[in-house]
Amino acid sequence: MADIEKILDNLNIPKQIIDKSEALMKTLFGPSFDEIGGMIADNVRLRRLKNQIRIFSRAQEILREEKIDPKKVSLKVLAPLIEFSSYEEEEQLQNKWAELTAHILGGNGDVVFQQNCIAILNRLSMEEAVLIDKLHDILNERRIGKFGKEKMYYQATLMGDYIPSKPDSAEGYPLETFVFDIYNVSKDLKISRQALEFHVSNLVALGLLKWETDVHVNARKTSDDPEDKEIDVDVDVYNNDGFIFTPLGDRFVKVCESK
Repeated sequence: MADIEKILDNLNIPKQIIDKSEALMKTLFGPSFDEIGGMIADNVRLRRLKNQIRIFSRAQEILREEKIDPKKVSLKVLAPLIEFSSYEEEEQLQNKWAELTAHILGGNGDVVFQQNCIAILNRLSMEEAVLIDKLHDILNERRIGKFGKEKMYYQATLMGDYIPSKPDSAEGYPLETFVFDIYNVSKDLKISRQALEFHVSNLVALGLLKWETDVHVNARKTSDDPEDKEIDVDVDVYNNDGFIFTPLGDRFVKVCESK
């Protein structure tokens, strides 16, 4: 039974499922069942160790390139970081884990943000990781384009003076300024609308994006009687198939993107 518990620890399979299947497994494999269980557990540990080595080696390279000395990390952050990153076998997502690890080891002490990033990256699929990166590239292009146009306009109309109230960088605009339309994104990225809506919904659930909603308020008197002060107010909230980045999503992509 000890070997079964080892498999349970490594695969995170609920114990009741193991208990129900143990009899069947022993029937199929006979006396060799315990040996096979040990082999499976060892193989899983080896794969997880290889993943950790790749990720932490890359993180070390990033820290060395940035000339950053690793700092002490909260155990509440370090434990899930080591645990969840070890399950990742996709190279592109391993690179994101390495970037996040370097960010954390670099002494960025926002523990809640770090915990959120670990939880998000653990749940992020390969397809959604690629999509959020492409969307962020589009966001940056739109930011730079808007900033460049406005700067040229103010320089031309105000003889080189730049209004201080305007953003002093491309990232100074509110994220609500840049709304993504489902139809246009589907066409530009050559993704079916159905698939795009599914992935965007998942990214919304992770807190990286949020749907852009329109709110219409209609107020009217209930009667023509001048003495009647009662007013009916109708509020209509609906989604117009647009979405925007959240501050968490914007920051998450920046932290986890390959430099």
